[in-house]
Amino acid sequence: MTSPIPPHRPVAELTAEAAALIAAAEHSAQPDGKPGLSQAGEVVESVQALAAMTARLPELLDQLGSFLSSEQAGGRLAPAGLGSDLDLARAARDSRDRLLDARRVAAALAEELAGAAASLTAVGTPWAAAVVRGPVGG
Repeated sequence: MTSPIPPHRPVAELTAEAAALIAAAEHSAQPDGKPGLSQAGEVVESVQALAAMTARLPELLDQLGSFLSSEQAGGRLAPAGLGSDLDLARAARDSRDRLLDARRVAAALAEELAGAAASLTAVGTPWAAAVVRGPVGG
């Protein structure tokens, strides 16, 4: 990581920055158009970082849903545009349901990435490089 994150930054700002960084990693390319990877170790580090990131998603999704619920219960949400209070209640309920579903998916994704990271521990050794690239001279 390049630098520590300053404290007290808004959640929306942090999540937008995380999305932008993932997009930049996705679009990273070398001048020859190949992915911006130069060695297998970068894959290992990237998968480990993604596993760590996704492991935090379920809790964040819980926090977002809980905040939405408390704001609705406190009467601090208002219908957008010409919507009614009933539209607001439906939208809030649908959002909470979807956040709960996203939490489950995020937990499964985190588990799969953790498994991939564990499986990649052998990558970077001469034996693993030969398996990935094929036999020398072959």
